[in-house]
Amino acid sequence: MTTAVHTGYASPVSLLGDWENDGKGGPLREFLVLGYTTDLPFLEAVAVPRARALGARVAILGDAGHALHEAVDVRLAGRGYLHGVASCHGAFHPKLALLLGDDACRVAIGSGNPTPSGWGANDELWTVVATDDGASHPLLADLADWLEALPDAVAMTPWWADHLRHLAELLTVLHCEAPPTDTEGPEVELAHNLWTPLIDRLPERPVDELRLYAPFVDPSGELLRLLRERMSPADITLGIQRRWSRYDSDGVRRAFEGHPAARVRELAETRTRHGKLVEWRVGDTWHALTGSPNLTRAALARAVGDATGTTAEGPARNCELAVIAHDTAPLLPDVGPVRPVRELTGSTVTPQDATERPPALVLLGVREHGLLLEAVLGRRPAGQEVTVEISTDGGAPGSWHPIGPIPADRDTGTFPWTGAPGAAVRARCLLADGTYVESAAAFLYDPEGCAPRGAAGTVPRLSGDHTADELFRDPAAARRFEQDVTRLRELVVTDAAARAAGPGGAAHATVADCLRALGPALTELAFGPLASDLPRLPQAPAARGWRISEYLAADAEDETPEAGQDPEAEEDTSALPDSAREQARAWIAGLARRLAAEAGDDTAARARPWSVPTTLLVTALHLQLLAAGAWDENDYGWRPVTADLLHALDAADDDVPDEQRQRLDAVTAVCVSLLGLHGDLEGPDADPLAAAAWSLARTAVARAEPEHAADLCLPPGRRGAPVATEADVEALAKRARDVPDPVTEAHRALEAAHVGATYENGVWELAGEFSNPQAACAKAVTLLAALRPGPVLARAHARGTGVPCFMAWSRPLLIRQRGRQWTAFRITAPATPLATFQSAAPRPTAQGDEARRGLGPLLDEAGLDPVSVFLHLQQSPGAR
Repeated sequence: MTTAVHTGYASPVSLLGDWENDGKGGPLREFLVLGYTTDLPFLEAVAVPRARALGARVAILGDAGHALHEAVDVRLAGRGYLHGVASCHGAFHPKLALLLGDDACRVAIGSGNPTPSGWGANDELWTVVATDDGASHPLLADLADWLEALPDAVAMTPWWADHLRHLAELLTVLHCEAPPTDTEGPEVELAHNLWTPLIDRLPERPVDELRLYAPFVDPSGELLRLLRERMSPADITLGIQRRWSRYDSDGVRRAFEGHPAARVRELAETRTRHGKLVEWRVGDTWHALTGSPNLTRAALARAVGDATGTTAEGPARNCELAVIAHDTAPLLPDVGPVRPVRELTGSTVTPQDATERPPALVLLGVREHGLLLEAVLGRRPAGQEVTVEISTDGGAPGSWHPIGPIPADRDTGTFPWTGAPGAAVRARCLLADGTYVESAAAFLYDPEGCAPRGAAGTVPRLSGDHTADELFRDPAAARRFEQDVTRLRELVVTDAAARAAGPGGAAHATVADCLRALGPALTELAFGPLASDLPRLPQAPAARGWRISEYLAADAEDETPEAGQDPEAEEDTSALPDSAREQARAWIAGLARRLAAEAGDDTAARARPWSVPTTLLVTALHLQLLAAGAWDENDYGWRPVTADLLHALDAADDDVPDEQRQRLDAVTAVCVSLLGLHGDLEGPDADPLAAAAWSLARTAVARAEPEHAADLCLPPGRRGAPVATEADVEALAKRARDVPDPVTEAHRALEAAHVGATYENGVWELAGEFSNPQAACAKAVTLLAALRPGPVLARAHARGTGVPCFMAWSRPLLIRQRGRQWTAFRITAPATPLATFQSAAPRPTAQGDEARRGLGPLLDEAGLDPVSVFLHLQQSPGAR
């Protein structure tokens, strides 16, 4: 079934809500938003999290000169959704929202910009086409053609062009495979002006009545005159809002001069009427053109043509998108005072309307490309070099630093620089008159972070929205939670495509996924500051059939208060009551043993997306129990439980994504700090449990920053309750990092293993030549990685041929270059490169450029300059 309807107050947010609530659409795969003015903080509050929770990739494209936000207020662009700008010789003006699932689609084409006004406060006009059950609509095929052609008509980044063409392909497949179906609502067709003006789509014959409205009317009246001449209407009505419409009465009177039935209708001003409308009647049948075009020549009387670059000249040519509907009801209100055009007076046109020019410098977008940052310009001052700058503090004033120039004869620049996804980047240019011009900020694009997620129908959910206090005090809730966690951890990734996230190749659950699966209280407990950084919106409902626990019905009666209990009685929440302590101790110890046992299981190397969040959650619950006084002051039974959880945290470290690693390292440091309270970590009098923990987790502790686990540095709820302070964690991390003269220590370790080497530009160059340089490199990186945290790089040369073998190692990722071939491997604990490469290489997870790109994050973590390292690797031994 397909439907097409006109609506005056819908916004794409309502379409997301309908997709969420009615369940007909299934998983949402793509959510595309096009607009003229964009307000990213607004979209991040009302639309992006909701679409991402449904599983969609989100993409937002706006005009290059009309963003309403400041870079410092944008939190998720580039790392949570694809953002970009388009540039043409005029305004990039379409308003489109596309929701695309496996068997369903929603298309909204209208007049509302993705801003609080356009998606809420204004009176807008939208045409919505909805298809379900694999059906299609002719407009979808036309939209696919438009998306395919759009990158050839307006300037945008290559990755945006690829994305739009990917959407065009999906729409084409949906349309071609759709079964025959009935269509409800008026007949609608897509209209645009990429190659021909929109006015050419209007009838070139007399019509009985013509009604017009737009918030912007050509001040000269030229467009109104063209419409009158083309359609020869017997009756004309122009709608205006006296305060909010932009018009010039002289131009309107000139356009309709001599027409006997040209009128102006003054519309109510309770809300800004922002809808655009050209509607006409022939006999008893109404037709309407609605969408983005105002009543101006740039919008209706000109085509975009080939105005995509910096040298386009001539009058402005907007990029517009509209819908023509047939056999509709009239859309212009029939209420409000009506007067002849000759009585219209006044002008609301401002000087800015006549003088507004497109920005002189446009940065279309930035992305990481291998080990380089690629920046693409859309418009620039002729003959001037442009400097690209990156912000180290989200676009805040004073935080911008230059990273390199783009020469005057190029529009694309690449720079040996890596930054965090979502980093703000801008272009800056010194003009001939000594003044500077700056572009709007773009946000560093991370394809992995913006990729489609597990869809709403396939993301598991806990059987209840638990809190930590409930789990400690309610045995039934604790039992259901344990079953839920077990089933979550059993889920593995079997789709190879889902594991193609990068050279490491492991899929993972994001913090936003956890917010949906675990609920807000437990997600905040597991991830601390990472969870609080997410915008909070009503979550999509759990999909039917995806309650993890089967014990809800069986345990429901256990949730009633015991006899004699007062459910309203207040309890001291700072300490655990005696009645719950024994049960809580046994419960958390059982969970810890289970997680530690999984850590030693060979099958744990399979991609388990819920391993990290569930391990962090159980560890955080354990730390809360310690602070609450679950163990007596002289009862040290908590120490083996803490050691078990450290083993689980260490195993999870192989799969943790970068944004979660800081949390994992800090939680690990808290646990090691607790074990160090009752025994030395190293030395002749070291406590065995503490020493084993120190040896296991020293690398993670060295990376730890206390603020990432500040929420777990808790005050004691009972006397003698073991807790760690931020100062304890900071001192422990400093101790782990304080390795005296690490290069000298590394030399000693290599010499003890009968390996000679020199340290050059961050790379350990092994002395001599080897019959098996791969094994020599593997031995070196294994020895060096055991000494201190962080990546290690080594290179050896083959005997006779001199062909080099290079390895960069930071568990679990190993990057190897042998000759000119790059390969990436995943080596999980307890395996090491030495043990793995003694006989033959394991199966690679990535090859070629994909593997080489994995070296960038390792170099960044090691604090090495990528350009210096690559220049070093290109040198032969004799050249050095």
